[in-house]
Amino acid sequence: MPRDDWKGVVNQILYGLIFTRVLDEVAASRMADAMVERRSLAAGPRVYAAAIAQARRHRGPLTDELPTPHTEEAFRAYLELLATELDSRRPWRRTTS
Repeated sequence: MPRDDWKGVVNQILYGLIFTRVLDEVAASRMADAMVERRSLAAGPRVYAAAIAQARRHRGPLTDELPTPHTEEAFRAYLELLATELDSRRPWRRTTS
């Protein structure tokens, strides 16, 4: 993934949470399923996992580009849960897209 593309992918995750009130394990599980099954988040789990890894290392804000009801801290904690949920679903199916 090019150096700055991870932020756009993380913004997809953040956008998908606009109507999610509680960023908990249940929400992370639902989103991980959507990623693995390529439903609403169709780039696939490898792309999202790589972007989450970059976001976890990033020292700047992650919630600065989209209006969101979630705080920076809550979103970062959610990304940790989401990373765990994605890892628990390995190995991911390979696809041609």
